[in-house]
Amino acid sequence: MVISSQIAQSIVEETVKVIHRNINFMNSDASIIASVDQDRIGDFHEGALKVLQTKQTVIIHEDDEFKGAKKGVNLPVYLNNRILGVIGITGEPNEVVQFGEVIKRMTEILLKEAHLEEQLELENIAKVSFIDEWIDGDWEDDKLFAARGWILGINVHLPRVAVVMEIIGFNDVLYEKLKSHQADVKGELEFQRFRREILEMVQNHFPKESQHIIIPAGSTRYTLLLSVDETLSDQKRKEKIRYRLDKIQKAIHTVYGYDTAIGAGRMYLQPHGAAKSVHEAERALLHAKNRNHTSYFYDQLGIESFAYDLPFEIREEYVKNVLQVDSKKNLDQIIETLNTFYDAGGSINEAAEKLYIHKNTLQYRLKRIKEETGYDPRVLPDAAKFYVAITFHLINNGTKRTNL
Repeated sequence: MVISSQIAQSIVEETVKVIHRNINFMNSDASIIASVDQDRIGDFHEGALKVLQTKQTVIIHEDDEFKGAKKGVNLPVYLNNRILGVIGITGEPNEVVQFGEVIKRMTEILLKEAHLEEQLELENIAKVSFIDEWIDGDWEDDKLFAARGWILGINVHLPRVAVVMEIIGFNDVLYEKLKSHQADVKGELEFQRFRREILEMVQNHFPKESQHIIIPAGSTRYTLLLSVDETLSDQKRKEKIRYRLDKIQKAIHTVYGYDTAIGAGRMYLQPHGAAKSVHEAERALLHAKNRNHTSYFYDQLGIESFAYDLPFEIREEYVKNVLQVDSKKNLDQIIETLNTFYDAGGSINEAAEKLYIHKNTLQYRLKRIKEETGYDPRVLPDAAKFYVAITFHLINNGTKRTNL
């Protein structure tokens, strides 16, 4: 482990709380890399060099006894039986020597903690990199890839369902903060802390020893590769997934006040299926957002499962041809009316109630739509055209908003 100046400085700041004396930390080159006295950082410390050479405590009685050193005590600090640096306490030797062993032990404990955190961070980076490669489907040797996963504690051969969750509206909140006086380093740190808290909240909804994979995917998205039981019926498996996801969404809303949208892909039995399931989950998520649903499974999609593959211009032209409306205000009302009418299964009473209008008003709107477009929303072939047009409209507007 190479000690960074940031870690060394944090150790100095912690130890100075104990004895309220000037503390210096010297690296393996005998250079001061952290100190209460900032003017000394970067100086060569000959006393520390002697400590490194002899691996013994060095007491300095006079300021000029060693180059770049002041009187005090300097002690070697170890990690895993290897000397990593020197901790120095400035002051009258007969006063500071008594603190030497305590500060040395405290420094070694702090170094061990920093080392463990560094190892955990490196392990986390390795896991995220591996999972990104898995989601991209970008590997050549299946056996080698599975072995790498095994080392990281990940079994890639388990049946899995991908889920993509997005926190609705948080990007807008973040953008407004970045435009305002609140945009500073502290704000970025708060944002990163928020992301970690959400990640931990999601992780805490699953058993610690489970094979569920949860990682951040962008600023406000999280990708989950859920290990599932392939022997369950499709309906039962979905019920279990939906139950767990519903609890997560409620928890996020309760604690942070944010709504979430979730898309889930299909189950795949082989490692390469993860990439397909993630792609499906992303489409299901986009559809859930377009339809204002909290969650959607990919196999619930109808024409949406392939409509995203059509060029934007083709979808837009179809919408214009069917709806034949130039005014955005009229278009929004037609979309809202038809969408609600079809979601209500064609029930006038139910749709009118959802729209907060009288059923006669709804019938009048449907009649006007027929007159303006030439298609009757209550006739099945025409209703199919309208449904496709609404779907294309929602996809196009959703595509523009999310850049997917």
